[in-house]
Amino acid sequence: MLNTIDELILNWVKMLQSDKKSFSVFCLHTKDFSVRLDKYLFDLFPNYSRSYFQKLIRTNNVHVNAKIVTKGSYLVNKNDNIDILFAQHNTFTCAPEKIDFAIIAEHKDFLVINKPAGLVVHNTHINSEEPSLVKGLLYYFQELCAFDDKERPGIVHRLDKDTSGLILVARNQIAQIKLSNLFKDRKIHKTYCAVVKGHPDKTGCVTYDIGRHPVHRHKMSHLGICSRSALTNYNVLAYYKETTLVAASPVTGRTHQIRVHLASIGHGILGDATYGVQSKLIKRQALHAWKLEFEYEGQTFAYSLPVPRDFSKLLKTLEK
Repeated sequence: MLNTIDELILNWVKMLQSDKKSFSVFCLHTKDFSVRLDKYLFDLFPNYSRSYFQKLIRTNNVHVNAKIVTKGSYLVNKNDNIDILFAQHNTFTCAPEKIDFAIIAEHKDFLVINKPAGLVVHNTHINSEEPSLVKGLLYYFQELCAFDDKERPGIVHRLDKDTSGLILVARNQIAQIKLSNLFKDRKIHKTYCAVVKGHPDKTGCVTYDIGRHPVHRHKMSHLGICSRSALTNYNVLAYYKETTLVAASPVTGRTHQIRVHLASIGHGILGDATYGVQSKLIKRQALHAWKLEFEYEGQTFAYSLPVPRDFSKLLKTLEK
């Protein structure tokens, strides 16, 4: 029986370090007793995807109270015994590759990286041959090769391909779980800077739920399908003639959240061809992960990163 998060982490790590690929969870409590089984497992084990757990459930690899459950929509109840068989899920293995990126800070448990715009964080089966941050990390940091997850070792959060800036990466599996839990508990604070069209209010809070676009499946929308709650705070840093520089702080971590939220209030990001407005002044969305703050093992860490050259050039042009 697991009584604490520390016990959960300890048993999870023991499982990863052994040949055993089954794991048992005794559900002591849930914040919402109507939570779906697939979501509950995804929340417990954030280094696996929700779709991975949905597949496990469909293929008879999850038992609840000693009975096979084949639907992710099963509602988890207090005192449920959940047994999971972690089947092999990797569709490919990333090979180390020399990729250019700057390392902002090195800690025994994590790295802080300056991800350049145009570089994906990790590959999928669709773009498995494309250069990625993960491939570069495997090249420079051999310890990441020991991760059980061969597709996204060390990844605890993501930046869109054309977003630049700070990204946090775990250096070992225990740290990955701890950092993932900090993100889950909203204890890692991120601030982005963005150039948007028009003149929004000096401060604001966007609370639209975000889900998959009902027509364009590669897009997200504040009017989407299976929406989840989302919260973004912002404040204006500078007004220009027809645009504005804002600082945006996402409280939740939904896909494309800042881009969708700013567009939803009529102030799409400059250069964002998907949600905002294309611009001759910058070839990608003018969005940069500017600040990163969190507490880890009793110590406070805070990082900030100036905007890259293309973003700086944009600001100088707007100032003129």
